[in-house]
Amino acid sequence: MKRRTITLLIILLILSSTIVHANALEKLDNHWSNKMIDRMFLAYYFPYLAKDNFERFDPNGNISEQDFMLSLASLFKDNDYDISPVGDLNSLNREQMVNRIGSALKEIRFNDIEYVELPFKDINTMSTDSIELLRELYKNGIIVGEDNSTFNPDRNLTQAEAIIILDRVKEVLEHMNTVAFETVGIVQSYNNQEELIITQNSDKVMVTITKSFPTPGYSMGVKKIRKERDGFRVFMDIIPPKADSIQSQVLTYKTLTMEIDKRFLGNPPYNFILDGYNKIPIRRTT
Repeated sequence: MKRRTITLLIILLILSSTIVHANALEKLDNHWSNKMIDRMFLAYYFPYLAKDNFERFDPNGNISEQDFMLSLASLFKDNDYDISPVGDLNSLNREQMVNRIGSALKEIRFNDIEYVELPFKDINTMSTDSIELLRELYKNGIIVGEDNSTFNPDRNLTQAEAIIILDRVKEVLEHMNTVAFETVGIVQSYNNQEELIITQNSDKVMVTITKSFPTPGYSMGVKKIRKERDGFRVFMDIIPPKADSIQSQVLTYKTLTMEIDKRFLGNPPYNFILDGYNKIPIRRTT
């Protein structure tokens, strides 16, 4: 009886979720943003619009500075950056949106000197600082304008535009937090121990990961390394052998070594975390 009750609850949750997303789909039907809006992103980062079957969601409707800043702060928080979520209840226009996003990103990233020419012909009313922030957002693909030559800074930002633009900010933040690395070798052995070894020299950090597997048929790699508040999280790419393959049942160790330029890591100490394998001991060498 208990299992049947749980199953029924799961079915009801699935049906409820389907109905909710159907409501959002109806409001986006025939709208220019229909194929550009990620429904899961909308529901997660704009919960005030998703509440009560997306009752407040209006793709062409305005968005307040308060709501926009709550979404922006939540997005930054998920990428281990803190910004103030404070905003007022007034509708946000497009120049104000540029200032809010640009100022937040400038604190953590926008510090290069590459210059790009803006194509917009209607930004002469914007302040010099706003134009420079717009230049950075345009350069990073966050802002593309209404068309090739129009930005329309005084027009209120629509909910659809807010969702799409913050989704692009998410891509920029994820790219910022992705650490470049090079895999320099993977070896297999039958006598070893699980561990993570961190070795430094003048300009490189070598990270060596040893893991055990029940058969030699497993493959091991690294999907990505992401910078987080507490260190650098390593996401492993482990593929088991095919179910119908014949494998000798012998404990096997695979050791992967990767090299990372210190420019991508900042100042030591360097703390690496194996996602899902936090019990593997860490050893540091020089």
